[in-house]
Amino acid sequence: MYKTLMFGNPSIIVTTPEACKRVLTDDDKFTTGWPRSAIELIGKRSFISMAFEEHKRLRRLTSSSINGMEALSLYLTYIEKNVRSSLETWAKLGQIEFLTEIRKLTFKIIMHIFLSSESEPIMEALEREYTALNYGVRAMRINIPGFAYHKAFKVINSNINCVKTPYVVVWFEN
Repeated sequence: MYKTLMFGNPSIIVTTPEACKRVLTDDDKFTTGWPRSAIELIGKRSFISMAFEEHKRLRRLTSSSINGMEALSLYLTYIEKNVRSSLETWAKLGQIEFLTEIRKLTFKIIMHIFLSSESEPIMEALEREYTALNYGVRAMRINIPGFAYHKAFKVINSNINCVKTPYVVVWFEN
């Protein structure tokens, strides 16, 4: 067991099985959650800061379009076509960064399912902004140009003020 700073907050790291069991099973003293900086970025009314029951209810509503065999069967042809096309493209390229390419493919499929959009420029722009947000959520809360948190903060403000899509409102509303 040792003490350190994580996300600018004092934290205790436990590694023994007994201590891990105590932390993971004591819901009264130990709660799960995101750092305050992540909640400030994504919003107080986002999924990550909701109470468990409310989160469960909204997750059921938002994921109903993709959960279950019947719902997914609607997209199976689209998914299969894109996976085959990506595999063929990757084979021609020779060497690729697999994680990056899989992330792009997954993002393209998600964009199609939730936004019915296949526009390359829109997908690339949203993917860039999502990546910046993702890095900022996991970074220390340093709101100075050049830091990941600052870049994520700018992404959110530009999306709230400029882009009014359900996707952005659900993820970025403050």
